[in-house]
Amino acid sequence: MSRILSKIKLNTFAIILSILAIVAALTWVVPSGSYDRTEIDGRQVVIAGTYHRVASAPQGIFDLLQAPIQGFAKTAEVIVFLLIIGGVLSVVEKTGAIAAGIQAASGFFGRNPKLRFLFIPLGVIVFSLCGATFGMCEEALIFVPIFIPLALSLGYDSALGTAIPFVGAGVGFAAAFTNPFTVGIAQGIAQVPLYSGLGYRLVIWAICTTVIITWLCWYAHRIKKDPSKSLTYEFDLEKRKELKLNKEETHMTKRQKWVLLAFGLGMIGLIAGVLKPQLCSFIHRTWGLDLMTMLHLEDTGWYITEIAAWFLGVGFLCGFLGKMNMQKFSDSFFDGVRSMAEIAMLLCFAQAIVIVANNGHILDTLLETMSSAIKHLHPVCASWAAMVLQTVIDFFIPSGSSKAVLTMPILAPLADLIGITRQTMVLAFQLGGSWMNMVLPTDPVTIASIGFARIAYPKWLKWMLPLLITMYLLSFLLLIPPYLMKWQ
Repeated sequence: MSRILSKIKLNTFAIILSILAIVAALTWVVPSGSYDRTEIDGRQVVIAGTYHRVASAPQGIFDLLQAPIQGFAKTAEVIVFLLIIGGVLSVVEKTGAIAAGIQAASGFFGRNPKLRFLFIPLGVIVFSLCGATFGMCEEALIFVPIFIPLALSLGYDSALGTAIPFVGAGVGFAAAFTNPFTVGIAQGIAQVPLYSGLGYRLVIWAICTTVIITWLCWYAHRIKKDPSKSLTYEFDLEKRKELKLNKEETHMTKRQKWVLLAFGLGMIGLIAGVLKPQLCSFIHRTWGLDLMTMLHLEDTGWYITEIAAWFLGVGFLCGFLGKMNMQKFSDSFFDGVRSMAEIAMLLCFAQAIVIVANNGHILDTLLETMSSAIKHLHPVCASWAAMVLQTVIDFFIPSGSSKAVLTMPILAPLADLIGITRQTMVLAFQLGGSWMNMVLPTDPVTIASIGFARIAYPKWLKWMLPLLITMYLLSFLLLIPPYLMKWQ
């Protein structure tokens, strides 16, 4: 097992370091440039037409050595979030509740084999809806360690257990219809009515989600016939022994039921916290109750800090219900924290890539060069080029909201010049800036998700590549109807 893990660390770490070196080299050859920026609604937004050259800032060896430390500071919230996830899940696992719950679920599907086929489509649809509506991204990480053993108990593998929440939320994020972090911000900057074009967006979401479900079902059927074709075959042999999935179903104790109930309610509370503004608005419109004022609530939903705090509270409650003394609780919690340490360090080095590119002032130059080339293309080809531009920017800036404030002020007026609607440009931004997130080594969620299943990054990339090619070709096709119908 240790040999497998060391190989995984070498492969992923080596790739991140190689990319870091390449980006540093680019800062020596790509001209440095920058746009002027202004603050709108608390966000730094670029001002179109203000690109100018700035002093060159090539990144040397000492800059590279500092970048991972700066990366830790930039991703501190995400890292603490991951450490808490690892600690809390370890506590819940040590109560025996997760294993008992998985065995109960496995027994249920064993007695009802026809329902087993609903595991993949229902799981993907739920997470896809979460990504499409409120922009689930980091939140999906909580469910990956839960779905991995559940998938194993049903005869699938850890890759599928990772893909259902992670890729499921990813397709919803890419093909979103009300995601505030992509659709909402991009439409606001492009001066398009908020959440307009909903009908066609729903069609796109349904098509893309169906493609993902079909692909995962095909993979599940393939590994059912031949388990050795699994992406995580060696890791799963060890994981099944660790989870004791081959043993007969055991009786779930009352305390384990209480732990699972508390954990389940905690997940519902988490989603409610993320959707707090929307839920309060719905209650106000439906029953006339202004919960925001009555309970002195802030008018924003939870993000990483609030989610981590809530999850930590759920962990303490589960430890109490599982009748853990403080020694056992602390041992279990810090075992989980230690298991996340490797992933946390990989995130620091992945973030270092973005820091080196920013410090070298090459991102704005890249944006200016590619946006200037787009205006000479046919409108449909221009929308495709805008989508590809978003993919390139996505490598350096995985955050959907950050890409929106960087690129949409430039691309929105450009849409008027090349003959496509601003609504179409928003869609190009949305599709091009999201698909690659599922394989980007610079995306903390990607590194963390595959880290849970100990999947080497090259293997994950190779596995996802056919799906990504399919989704990009599909996206090109989906950008044609908006031009033909002058989509508004």
